[in-house]
Amino acid sequence: MTSKKPSKKNYKQYFTLLHTVSGMSEFTLKQNGLRVLFYRIADTNVITSNIVYRVGSRDEMPGCTGLAHMLEHMLFKPTKQDIARKSDSGAMTFEREVGVLLNATTWRERTNYYFSYPKEHVTRALTIEAERMHDVVLSDTEFLPERTNVLSEFDMYNGQPEFALEKTVTAAALVSHPYGHEVIGFREDIEAYTVVKLQSFYETHYAPNNATLIIVGDITEADMFREVYEIFSHLPAKTITPRLPIIEPAQEGKRLVVVERPTTTNIVAIASKHPGFPSLGWNETLVLYKILADGPDSILHRALVDSGRAASVRFSIEPNSETSVGTIFITLSGNETHTAIETDTLQIIADVSVDVLQTELQKTVAQIVDGEAFERDSSFKIAGDLTEYVAAGNWPAYFETKQTLKKINGKNLYKRKELLFTPKTLTVGHFIGTTK
Repeated sequence: MTSKKPSKKNYKQYFTLLHTVSGMSEFTLKQNGLRVLFYRIADTNVITSNIVYRVGSRDEMPGCTGLAHMLEHMLFKPTKQDIARKSDSGAMTFEREVGVLLNATTWRERTNYYFSYPKEHVTRALTIEAERMHDVVLSDTEFLPERTNVLSEFDMYNGQPEFALEKTVTAAALVSHPYGHEVIGFREDIEAYTVVKLQSFYETHYAPNNATLIIVGDITEADMFREVYEIFSHLPAKTITPRLPIIEPAQEGKRLVVVERPTTTNIVAIASKHPGFPSLGWNETLVLYKILADGPDSILHRALVDSGRAASVRFSIEPNSETSVGTIFITLSGNETHTAIETDTLQIIADVSVDVLQTELQKTVAQIVDGEAFERDSSFKIAGDLTEYVAAGNWPAYFETKQTLKKINGKNLYKRKELLFTPKTLTVGHFIGTTK
């Protein structure tokens, strides 16, 4: 299936322009509320389309954790249209026949599906997305083997000490907010999935008015309007229940969790609650964590790894729109104890001065800015990087990173450090390797 011939019909009339920032525009398809984020990169012969659904692990009820991720797997199964054509899944057939780049991911607040392909295949790519928005056939024949695959995926991740510790620490840090459970869900919930549960989740959240279609690449605005209108306008909108704000109960002291397993690995995790993405506070947290724990030149690496007390130091920070948990992981060396490494790490962080932060700031900001510039050299990278901004409901911030980072100084970072590393925000985890 190739792109259709140009038409003189004015398809733009079916769309409402919402925003234009730095050449990128957001529209709404009037018929059903589908949002379209469009950015043209001419003369490349490549288009990347990335559809982002506003549904992720935070939308799951207790006992149904991981459903968003499970459904992501199922959207690569045949649709009603595929069955009528007596063919395999449209997405997988597209990959085999054309060699397109495709995948999908699930996170806290969104699920996304993307294709990157030669521009003559735009109609086929968008048609696949429209068909699987409503018409994937969820049957035990397709579902049960895939559930087994997801259980194997869970076991693979959960067998990793750092994942097991992070899962436990996050659950302890966020006792009310659904960010507190891992995206893949709990194994017991995965085992209890049924087609009925999956179908209900699918019908509740997959709709044009709960999605943003990102189109970046070598296609004109007029052709984009035509393709999107002709392929998606027949899909009905649904009643989508707005997410309610969730207020995490106040923490009254440091929380400590322990995971013990028969292994030689020992890890300390120090987790802090940080502001939502992509706020100034989130960016301050990112810069601070990079100064503390990102690579051989970081403060904690020099203090702990170079001295031989730790085998590694790293951090993670999540791009979620609401308060989330960022974590520093220290893998212990030799006979070091968890308590000693925890105590000394927190003291090292406490001793970091405004002057030290100011000195490290310029280099760290330059690294972030250079990294983002590198990520913006192709339709695939641009469409992918936009995913979290769209999920957070603030895609224009994609173009504001440099200006946001310029607002940060040593005093800002010091204040952020004091907010993050206090007992009322800390959750500490010890992964203890036992010899039994």
